[in-house]
Amino acid sequence: MADYKTPGVYIEEINTLPASVAPVATAVPAFVGYTEKAIVDNETIDPSINRIPVRITSMLDFVDHFGGPFQEYYRATLSDSPISDIDPQIIITSIGTVPVESPYHLYYQVRMFYANGGGTCYVVSVGTYNDDDNDPATFPADGDIPTATVDIDVNALDAGLSVCEEIDEITILTVPEAILLSDSNRKTIYDNMLIQCNKLQDRFAVMDVQADESSTVFDDGNDFRNDNIGPDYLKYGAAYYPSLETKIEYSFIDSSVIIEDTTTGIHAAIWDTQRLGAINTGQTLAGADISVNASATITIEPVNISNGDTFLIGPETLTVAAAPANPNEFSAGANEDDSAENLRVAINALVSTGVTAVRVDNVLTLSAIADGAAGNGIAIQYTASGADIGAIVSGSELSGGIDRYIDTNLYNRIQKEIKKHKVTLYPCGAIAGIYASVDRDRGVWKAPANVSVNLVNEPSIPITREEQANLNVDATTGKSINAIRLFSGKGTIVWGARTLAGNDNEWRYVPVRRFYNFMEESIKKATEFVVFEPNSKPTWVRTKAMIENFLTQLWRDGALAGAKPEQAFFVKIGLGETMTALDILEGRMNVEIGVAAVRPAEFIILKFSHKLQES
Repeated sequence: MADYKTPGVYIEEINTLPASVAPVATAVPAFVGYTEKAIVDNETIDPSINRIPVRITSMLDFVDHFGGPFQEYYRATLSDSPISDIDPQIIITSIGTVPVESPYHLYYQVRMFYANGGGTCYVVSVGTYNDDDNDPATFPADGDIPTATVDIDVNALDAGLSVCEEIDEITILTVPEAILLSDSNRKTIYDNMLIQCNKLQDRFAVMDVQADESSTVFDDGNDFRNDNIGPDYLKYGAAYYPSLETKIEYSFIDSSVIIEDTTTGIHAAIWDTQRLGAINTGQTLAGADISVNASATITIEPVNISNGDTFLIGPETLTVAAAPANPNEFSAGANEDDSAENLRVAINALVSTGVTAVRVDNVLTLSAIADGAAGNGIAIQYTASGADIGAIVSGSELSGGIDRYIDTNLYNRIQKEIKKHKVTLYPCGAIAGIYASVDRDRGVWKAPANVSVNLVNEPSIPITREEQANLNVDATTGKSINAIRLFSGKGTIVWGARTLAGNDNEWRYVPVRRFYNFMEESIKKATEFVVFEPNSKPTWVRTKAMIENFLTQLWRDGALAGAKPEQAFFVKIGLGETMTALDILEGRMNVEIGVAAVRPAEFIILKFSHKLQES
């Protein structure tokens, strides 16, 4: 109180309201793994040495700091089609230590996080893709792709996990690439995740269960329980199964796709050992293939050409148009024969093309008007405006009067085949996003289950009711595993909400554990102002009122069960109630808080019976 000595008017403000509890964030995950690069504070760092958590809020943020996905390596094998000699078969295989795509999935996991409702998260890079020297630009000139040595290092992941302790805002831990480790190393990571959660008591671990398509669901579950997770601190984590077939395409560049061409004909194996880009930019033909007079064929397919399709004939571009307005435009016919005739007329009307065309049904044969020197050939190319390929330029009849050959159709077909390879991901990234979405829309006390997973076609392994029974309840260890299942008419649904402590009545459910984390952390931070305050009744009253106001609001929001606030929670503090005189002498102020947290209705039992007619 001020010591007033000078006459005058003084103002004193009296605090009549208690301090308030500010709710903390509940779904801020940390993603630990490998990235393309690592930029912190506008400086590129070596994440294998300096592992720094970076706060990001969007995929654009992620790309700015950590780059994009790993560029996969593919081999496109071309062979003669058994149906047509002008449409080669294409077989795509991935290239690496094994014939599957790379294990660098952190980029895709963060993408799944945002696709499923995620917001703020932290990323800890523990290494870059370039650590394995797999840059496509360094491939040998003969086209052989070196064997990729991909090393997911348990020590690097563990070090990245450790630095997450420094960030108080983190509430969820994920290490997506731990699934690629051996059983013992994966257990090291998963156990350390739970140890950190128990130590800090403000975060929750999301883990993946390895799915083996050659095994059974029962065996996958038991392998996880026996080999991948220990017995301690199970209430701080949850496991999800199986992996997910996503709608995300693997990333690749033209230089990381090598062509193996086994086709026959006048230009047999023209693309062999070349990169994909050569098909689109043009390939120089061998001297033996070059003649002074060029010919080629254009076949109009039954799907027919469409408005906007173009034909490059020498220096001229002919465009399919609904209402042709100049000599370089022509209309599509009612069928492939009519369209071929319209194209023939258009080509022959333009002397500058350097060719003449004759038609037999839907096939045009083009011949050079005059002989020309090798290297002064006539380029012929068709480009479709949409998805349908309406015409094919023949390579088997092309007699080398041109010295450069471009096959846009083949390029597009190979691209299309490669893009059929979709990313298979374990669910931790998507689950973290669902946690964030449910917390934001419903509250942390709502179970993150019976929720669809976005950007997913289906689980990699279908799970039946009987198979899920073994995953959900394990009488021996209590290590529950949450299933992700495909339901007809509903899509891919998260169909479980248990922690790994499935036999613990207090901590069986994910929303209960995470709600307590939220409540405890919020009240803990709000009561920091009490430290070194007088340990007396005025302080006790203020503290109790602050906590009761917070819990009352949670009760109104539906987080606590009870018809009245006093049925939903209690807050006790005071001498003779929670403290003794010795406690006060030793500087302790004990506050006891009890809440009736709502719990999910996991089993809905409908009971039916016959009722006798009464009238």
